[in-house]
Amino acid sequence: MNISRYVLILFTLCFITGIVNAQKQPQIQEGSVYAPANVKIDGKLDEWQNPFINVRKYTGFLNAFNSSCRIYYTIANDDKNLYLVVRGLGNGVSKKVLAGGLTLTVSRTTDRKRTKDLSNVAITFPMPQDPKTTSFIMTAINQVEDFTGDSVANRKSIDSLDAIANRIANNAAKEIGISGIKDIPDSVISIYNTNGIKTAIQFIQVQAAIEIAIPLKYLGLSVDNPAMFSYNIRIDAVPPASRLNGANDPNMPVAMNTNPNNGYAWNPTDFWGEYILAKK
Repeated sequence: MNISRYVLILFTLCFITGIVNAQKQPQIQEGSVYAPANVKIDGKLDEWQNPFINVRKYTGFLNAFNSSCRIYYTIANDDKNLYLVVRGLGNGVSKKVLAGGLTLTVSRTTDRKRTKDLSNVAITFPMPQDPKTTSFIMTAINQVEDFTGDSVANRKSIDSLDAIANRIANNAAKEIGISGIKDIPDSVISIYNTNGIKTAIQFIQVQAAIEIAIPLKYLGLSVDNPAMFSYNIRIDAVPPASRLNGANDPNMPVAMNTNPNNGYAWNPTDFWGEYILAKK
């Protein structure tokens, strides 16, 4: 068996293991989570409960796994902020997040009207990156797969490629999309804003890890008077300009396009959940 085929089989087994473990998780988070005291928005996730199944940090989980978006996630809060912590399963999620962007929408309603409620607040991070930036980051991420056969012996190479992907992403993902916050009239703000909205993205062995913190005051929520609200997590589709990848040409007839992941990548995916603020 040649080396490339061995690595592909090993990676496939790891991916399947991740899916099996993910199936043990609820699709939508159950219950409230009070954020750890040492929470830091840095994309590393180390402070969150059960962020990883094993030390390889490959098949990690948070409080739920949503198969439509292919993400592990936790919604949490403390007395001042609402937090979203996300980790994608596989490099397909990484590309979709980079090219399409991820949006968290918070609605104070829990019925069908929540999708169009005028009081909804939406935060987009990362915002969609241009095809060139997405390609640069994915090149580094995809190379990590070549070293997953022996993550111990290849640790330096994996860490180096992760560092390259993170450096490019951190230099590119400098803006946050904003909608529905009356105190912030701008639709786009810097990640270095003084409004208290914090975001971060990192890559851990091909998987995107994203953290978002939003002050409760912008959401009209308070731990002193907690009420059930809705949230939506959406990953938009990879746009046509970022889809071209050899045989996976979006202009090819569907019957000729053999990549089973294109349905996921080329269409937006989202889900709704409900949450009530936790008290310490």
